[in-house]
Parts: sequence; C-alpha cells; structure tokens
Amino acid sequence: MKNQTKVDITPKPRILRTLGEIPFQPWQCFAELIDNSIDAFMRLEREGRGLPERSIHVKWSGENVAATDRVIEIEDTADGMPLEVITNMAKAGYSGNNPIDNLGLFGMGFNIATARLGEKTRVVSSREGDNEWVGIEIDFARLIQNEEFSAPVITIPKDNPSDHGTRIIINNVKPGIYRDLLNGESSIRRRLENVYTPILSSTDTKILIQGKRLSPHPHCVWSKERYVTRNNQNVPAVIEIDVDLGEELFDIERNAYVPETAENTEDGKRIIRRPRRLKGWLGIQRYSDPDDFGIDFVRNGRKILISDKTLFYYENPLTGAPIIEYPKELASTWGGRIVGELNVDFLLPTYQKNDFDRSDRSWRSTIEAIRGLGPILPSLRKGLEFADDNSSPLGKLMSAYRRLDPGTKNLSVSQSLSKEFAAKFFSGSPDYQSDERWWKAAQEADRRAAGEDVEGTPVDEGSAPSDDVGIFLTPTAPVSTPAQEQEARQNSTLKDLLTRAKKIDTFSKDYAYSKTNPFAVNVYEIESGDIWINGEKSPTFFNVDGIHCDYFYNPGHALFQQYHIDVRDPLAVYLAERFKTRDMLQDMGKTFADVIQQNNQDLRMDKTTLQERASIIFGVMRDSMQVSLGQRAMDVIACVKESAGETEETIQQMLPDSPLIEKFQRNADDAIAVLDFVPNKTLVRLVDRFPEMVLDGKVFNIRYIGILIDDEKATERLRTEAKDRLLSFLKDAVWVSSLAGNQSRTFKDELTRCLFSINFLEKQLCQ
Repeated sequence: MKNQTKVDITPKPRILRTLGEIPFQPWQCFAELIDNSIDAFMRLEREGRGLPERSIHVKWSGENVAATDRVIEIEDTADGMPLEVITNMAKAGYSGNNPIDNLGLFGMGFNIATARLGEKTRVVSSREGDNEWVGIEIDFARLIQNEEFSAPVITIPKDNPSDHGTRIIINNVKPGIYRDLLNGESSIRRRLENVYTPILSSTDTKILIQGKRLSPHPHCVWSKERYVTRNNQNVPAVIEIDVDLGEELFDIERNAYVPETAENTEDGKRIIRRPRRLKGWLGIQRYSDPDDFGIDFVRNGRKILISDKTLFYYENPLTGAPIIEYPKELASTWGGRIVGELNVDFLLPTYQKNDFDRSDRSWRSTIEAIRGLGPILPSLRKGLEFADDNSSPLGKLMSAYRRLDPGTKNLSVSQSLSKEFAAKFFSGSPDYQSDERWWKAAQEADRRAAGEDVEGTPVDEGSAPSDDVGIFLTPTAPVSTPAQEQEARQNSTLKDLLTRAKKIDTFSKDYAYSKTNPFAVNVYEIESGDIWINGEKSPTFFNVDGIHCDYFYNPGHALFQQYHIDVRDPLAVYLAERFKTRDMLQDMGKTFADVIQQNNQDLRMDKTTLQERASIIFGVMRDSMQVSLGQRAMDVIACVKESAGETEETIQQMLPDSPLIEKFQRNADDAIAVLDFVPNKTLVRLVDRFPEMVLDGKVFNIRYIGILIDDEKATERLRTEAKDRLLSFLKDAVWVSSLAGNQSRTFKDELTRCLFSINFLEKQLCQ
C-alpha cells in the first residue's frame, strides 16, 4: 500500500462545551462526580488504608448570591490526587480506572457533568500535610478563544494542613441548571438516595446535599420466612439469587467482552478472563402500586436501573413485539408488588449509566437466569408449545403471588391499609419496619373471610399462612353466665372492655381529613359479652383522651348483624363530631363524608377495580379448567361452538395464534388451550355443562359430587342448587366485566351485589 497523506483531525476546544449539551439531569451530573469520590474511597479500602471519615458534600449558592457569583461545589475527604491524575481526569476520553472494580468508566463523565453545570470549572486536590490545594482551571470561553487545549495550574492556600481530599468548584452556573436545583432539590435528593442505597446501607460513606445527609431507601418487603402455598409447594416471599454464569474474555481497555479467539497484547494483561456471578434477590413488596415496583440492577454498589420492568415482558418470537406478563390484571388500580435487587457487576453500562448494553450476551444470560426460557404465563407457554411450567425465580413469584385478595393465603393486605403502613415504614417508624403489622392485618382478613366477624372468632397466631380458612373458626362462641350478665348491666368502662376485647391492627391508625391534625385511634373488637350504655346494649363505645381515642365495637350486635353497615361507620360518626367541634366546622355531614373518603378507601366500590378483580378470577379459571377439562377437550370445544357469536369472538382473539385456530377448527385433542381465548360467558357455560369436572376442589372449592344422601332425587336437587348458586355469582362477574367505560350510570346496589359475588368467588377458587 502506498503511503497516504495524513490530515490533522484534532477536535476544536469547542467540543468540550458541546459535551455540556448532552441531556444529563442535574442529579446525573452530581452522580458522575460522586462516583469518582466513591472510587477513591473504595481504592483506599482495597489497599487497606482506612479513613476516619468518608464524606462527600454537594452544595450550591443560595438565591441571595448574585447570579455571576453563584457556584456549585462537590468535595470529598479522600486522600487527594497528584496534579498528574487531575490533568488526566480532565482529558476527554481518558480513563485510568479499572472498569471492573470502579464506578467511573469512560473518561467522559467528568467532562460531561462539569460542562453541563457551568462554564468554568476548578479542580483542586490536596493530601494531608500539604500546605495548599493544587489543581487546574477549565474555562471553556478562554479555550475556544485561544483555540488550544490547555488549562492553567492553580493553587489555593490551605487553612488547615490536616485537610485532605478533592474539591470541584463550578462557576458561571447555567441559569436553567440553577433553576432546576432550586425547584428540584428534594427530588434530586430522593433520586440520589435511591441510586446509592446499596452503598449507604453497607458502608459508612456519608453523602450530603445542601448539608442534609442522604439516607438509604430500603425495600418494604415481606420477611423471607413468609410464604404461600401453590400446587402443594411453599413459595417464599423472598427468593435468593446466586448464579454462576461462567467466565468470558474481557478487554479492559475497550471495556467490552470479546470472542474466545481474541488475541492479547504483548504484556498479556489487557484481555482477562472475567467471572460473571449473578447475586441478589427477588421478593414480594408488602404493598402494590401501579408504578412503584420492579427490579433494581446494581453495579459496584450503584443502581443503574431502578424499578425496572423489563423482566415482566416477553418478546414474541413471531412478531418481535413485547408482551406484558406482569401485572396482567389490576395494573391500573393495584399495580404490581414484585421487587428485587440484582448485583450485576459484570454487565456493561451505557455512558449515561442509566442502562446496560442489551445486545451483549451477558445481558441475555442474566435475563434467562432470572425469568427462564420462554414466556412465564401458562397460556403463552402452551401457545408456543412449551411442555412444562416456567420454574424460574421470577416465574415462581409471578405464579404464586398473582392474586391480591387480602389474607395469609395470598400474603396480601387491603390496598389502602398497606399504603398507610408503607408510609410509616418509609418514615422510619420502628413499629412498621418488620412485617408483623402486615401479617396481623392479613390474619384479620382471614378471620373476616372465615367468620364474617362472628363474635368469639379467634385469629390464628401462628407464623405460617394456611389455605384452610376454616381453622380460624371455633365450634361455639363463649356464653356469659347469668351472674356475669347481671354484673355487666351498667355502663361499660374502658378497663372492663379492654379485658374482653382484641385490638384490630387493621383499623388502628391515625384518622384525619384534609391537612388537619389527626386523632390516634385504637380499634377493638369485643370477644365476649356486650357493651352497655345507660343500661342498654350498644353496638359501640368511644373513649377520648386528648388526641388518643379508643373505639370498641360488638360484631354480634343487631346493627352489624342485620344491617349493611361497616363496623367503622360509627367510628366515622364519632370522629366527625370531634373534628367539627375541635376545628369549628360548619357542616357535620360534609365532615363525616370527608372522614370516610380519606380514611376508608378500601370500602369504596370502584367499577374498574371490580372489573380487574373479576379478570383475575377468570384468568385463574382458564388455567385450572385447561387441566380439569383436558381429558374431554373435544366435548369442551363442541360446547364452545354451540354459540356462533362466542365462536367468532374466540377466533378473533386467537388471530395471532394461527396454529391453535387450525386445531380449534378440527376439534383436535390438544386444542384445550382455546380456553385462554374464549369469552368469560363461555367459561360460565362450561361450568354449567361440566360441573363434576370443575367443582369439588378442582377449580372451585364447592361440593357437587361430594353431596350424597340416600334420596337420589334430593341429591340431584341439592347438587343443582349448589351449581346454580355458583353460576349466579359468576354471571355477576361477567356482567361487571362487560361494563364499558363510557356506560351510563351504574347503580350502587348493582356494584354492591357484584362486590359480594366477587368476594365469594375469590374465597372459593382453588388457587
């Protein structure tokens, strides 16, 4: 090859200013600079040189400082850097960091962050015992004017020779950035707390924003000792992850994995064999939320992806389109509750450190280790001809914790209560750090489901959940003797009631409305005897001592037994009266409404929530009926085809799955997967047609064949009655599912009926 003329392509200094146009948020700029300080601390730790204090301060001038004099400062207490290292740090593209052990990677983070924040940057550093701070000054305007890449060396006298560390001072702060700092200080702090939670939790490193120390933001998850039972297997609420993905050749200089055929450099140190160990956990959050769930991906102690939901999608191999698998139902109102933290030090982050290189095979290996091969939902797996269930860690949690109806069976608490408990968890309240409050609330939900608040019904105090709500019932309620009854026929006292009542943690909380000061209310359920006021039995008792209140209710009183009144309704009346008097409010009715609406959200009958709960019921039915009706697939398909309209709807839903359409049309034995696509009303017809294969613990825990008496006709009548009762509840669920969003007014009584039907169906479903 002939020698070619070379041309100079050295970039202009203007490129440094252009880096400031890269869309980094202020918190990202701070994180880039904080990363460098953390790397310095970690290096000292690896070298066995500890420091008395590891702190990083981020601060900026207040509004009382003139715009031309405002600065942003980032300083740490590491051991300082020589001038040579500072110089290299400022060179775009230079990186002296080992990309395996450090947070800093590409040699561009410092330039992007500082250029984004302001026009002039001074970086100075000093070691203990030095008399001055030494560093450089980067003035973009001067660099562009002089057409050269050179920065003057600067020195600053030290007030205290024992000081050490590095300081970054940014002048000529950009107006837009400064405005974002003033308006978004709290959000910046929250974001950085989340990003650095692993480091803040595991080390004594202090990070301060405007003088306020960042605190870790832990996950609010159930204890790893809790579990639910599905398909005769206990699935814990927290699954530990520890997977060896093997070693790969890694090019340190390029920060990239390379093929096994890659050649090393002369010194033989550029390309190494890098182990890939995936560790962490997946678990179940104690509350569900439409957005606040997902999996954190952590690299060297810093979160790169926060609450990521990538693993909840499956990419259709036929179309390439992502299919959401979780949360499949209740996404809009309840959301999801699977969370986790994966330590993926071996993955390759992007230059913005807000994602990973998803084209790299290490990313694909990680995804496969967590969610397995193929889809997780049984319907998708069958459609793609996977013969087995997805037994991956994520697959187990998605299957076992799919349902959210309150109780220990699903390890779930009502949405409104769990959110209240979570707020106290994140505020640091010691009583809400463990999951005991949530567990008691789940037990109380079991009790209400089993006994409908029957007087004397105890709650299981054991540590493990049970699928059998009948164990919470006692054969008979305690009966007061005549002497006890006569003694109690006077005004009940607080002391007496406390001896005969059980505290209900589910309802015990601070009650308020709007932004008023709350009343702290302890709620108790009477377990024996009655409540007496002026010689007459009363359904409730209310005691006030300052802002502390005690509320007792007798679930056996006629008010609660014979009328559709919640036990908290009288409490709302008591509180409304107190609020009206204390706050000098005008209208008692409005105060009562405010108290109910703000504190008893779980009593609200919402059409969308009912529709989504019904959707879960029909989803479970589809999965279970494919198993229970599998042996009679041809009869099932024939039953589906009896309705031309339902057949058309079914085929329309199956259009993306053409092989199944063909099987359905020829009544194939393996076409039972069609149940994933039939209308809900078709499922109801199948229950009516094949009750012996759906009831008796197969899909619903309702006796059918199990009903057997000597009179054959009476047996048939009782079986028909049991089936018809179930069908009536299912038809209510079908009706509410079919309500359109813009449909005319739906009456409260209709929604109330649907609520009771859905409650019944959720209790009777086998899984």
